[in-house]
Amino acid sequence: MNTYRPAPPSNYWLIALKILALVLGLYFSALILGKIFALVFTIIFYIFKFAIILGAAFLVLHFFLKVLFRIDLFRLLFGSRFNR
Repeated sequence: MNTYRPAPPSNYWLIALKILALVLGLYFSALILGKIFALVFTIIFYIFKFAIILGAAFLVLHFFLKVLFRIDLFRLLFGSRFNR
């Protein structure tokens, strides 16, 4: 009984075709995912921008109400458990 098995002949065209398919797949996925990630990052940027503007406006309003009218906006909205 012979245990020797010859290696199958390597087909260079098949290997080249697989590498070409890999490169094309990576290229197309980069094109598609680039547009999707740009859209997602744009949406996240505007959500953060809105939240920061809203927070800054709240702090400025709290400051001016405290200085001008002695109204504590934090205590008014959140109750006395956050302020001493």
